[in-house]
Amino acid sequence: MGNISMAQLKRESLGFLGLVFLSIAAIFPGSIYIVSSTTSLTYAGITAPLTFIIGTLMMLTNVVAVYIFSTKIASAGGFYKFVESAFGKSPISSTTGLIQFLGQLCPVIISATVFGWLIPVTASSLFNVTLPYYIPFLASLAVIIFVFVVSYLGIHLSRDFAVASGIVQIIAILAVSLYVIFKSPYNTIQVFNIKLSPSGLSGFFLGTIVGPYTAYIGYSSVVHFGEEAKLPKETIKKAILVSLISLAVFETLVMYAITIGVPPSDLSNLASSFAPALVVTSKYLGIYIALAVLIIALFGQITSPLVFGNAAERVLFSLSRDGILPKFLYKVHEKYGSPSNASIVVFLVALSASLITQVIMVYYYGVLQGFFYTVVFWALIMTVMNLGYHAIVNQSLAFLTKKIKRFIYIKTFNSSNYWHHTFYNCIILFLLRYWITTYLHHTIYHNMGNSFNNILYLHI
Repeated sequence: MGNISMAQLKRESLGFLGLVFLSIAAIFPGSIYIVSSTTSLTYAGITAPLTFIIGTLMMLTNVVAVYIFSTKIASAGGFYKFVESAFGKSPISSTTGLIQFLGQLCPVIISATVFGWLIPVTASSLFNVTLPYYIPFLASLAVIIFVFVVSYLGIHLSRDFAVASGIVQIIAILAVSLYVIFKSPYNTIQVFNIKLSPSGLSGFFLGTIVGPYTAYIGYSSVVHFGEEAKLPKETIKKAILVSLISLAVFETLVMYAITIGVPPSDLSNLASSFAPALVVTSKYLGIYIALAVLIIALFGQITSPLVFGNAAERVLFSLSRDGILPKFLYKVHEKYGSPSNASIVVFLVALSASLITQVIMVYYYGVLQGFFYTVVFWALIMTVMNLGYHAIVNQSLAFLTKKIKRFIYIKTFNSSNYWHHTFYNCIILFLLRYWITTYLHHTIYHNMGNSFNNILYLHI
C-alpha cells in the first residue's frame, strides 16, 4: 500500500471544528435512533429520557480530569500519557494504555455488529421480510473494512466523513423528533419522574449505563489527535465540552420524542420491537420517511467507528514509540500520514473478535437475538474498560496535583477542588460498579449462559 517510513504524524491537520465533529461522530447522534433508545427503554421504561440527563451528569464527572490534562499534554497516546505524567513510565501507565486500546477497539466491533443487526431488523420491521442468515455477517464485515480503508488513507478523510455525517444526522433526526413531539397526544413531564421506573432504581441505572452512558463514552476520543491538532492544548478541551453538552441536549429531546410517541401502556412493546425510533417515526411520518432517516443514521453508524479506529491505532503507535509494544507498529505512511501498520493490526483484531462473538451468539440464539447479545457483550466490556482507564486518569490528577501543584494551577481550581473531585468520583465509581455487577449477573450469566463463557474462553 505504498511506501512506509518512520515519521511523525501530520502536524496541524485538524482545526477546532474538525475536532468537534470527530467527537460528535464518536458519540454518534444516530445511536439514539438505532441502539441507545432501545436499551434505555428496555430497562428504564417511561423514564428513559431522564437516563440521558443522569448519564450526562455521570459522564461529566470524568470530564474535569480530561479537560485539565488536555491543557498540558497533547499526545497520540491520550489517556495513558496523562497517567504517565503523574506516575512516570511505569506498569500503571502502560497497563492504562493497553486497557485504553481495548476500550477504543470495542466501539468498532459494536458499530459493525449493530450495522449488521439493523439490516434484518429493518427488513422485518418495515417490510416483513426475512433475509438470509449470512447478510448481517457480510454487512458487519463491510463496516470493519470501511473503517480500515478510510483510517489508512489519513485523518483528513475521516474528518470529512465526520463533519458530513454529523450535520446530516442532527438535522434529520431533530426534525423528525420535533414533529413527533408537536403531533403526539402523550406529552408529559412524568418521563422525568424516576419513581416511575418500572424496574426501580437498579433498572433505571442499568438503562443509564447501557444507554446514554455507553453512548457518550466517545466524547474524549479526540485526545488521541493531540499531535495532529492545531493549538491542541486549547482546542481539544473546548471540543470535548461543546460536543458532549450539545449532544446531551439533542439526545434527551430525541429520547423524549420516542417515549411519548406511543401510549405509556405500549412502551414495553415498543422496546421489544428492537427499533423503537423506527416504529414511532413510521407511525407519525410514514414508512418511507422512517427508512430515509434510518439510512442517514446508518451512515453515522459506519462513521462513528472511524474515530475509535483512528484512536486505537494511535494508542498502538504511541505504545510502540515508547517501547512497550513491538517497533513495527511505530510506522507512519509517507503519503497519507496515518499509522499504517497499527491500522492493519486494529483491522485484524476487530475482525477476528467480532466474528468469534457473532458466530457463538448466533449459534445459541439465532441471528437477531444473537447479534443483539453481541452488542450487549461488547458494550459491557467497553463500559468496564472505559470506566477503568477514566478512573485511573481521574485519580492520577490528584496525585499529580500533590506532586506538582503549579503544573495544573487554574484560577477556578485549587488542590482542594481536585480532592473533592476524587471523592465524588469514587462515589460514582462505586455506584457504577454495583449496577454493572448487577447487570452482568442478571443479563449475561442468567440470559446468555454458556455462550458468554465460551466467548471469553476463545478470546482469552
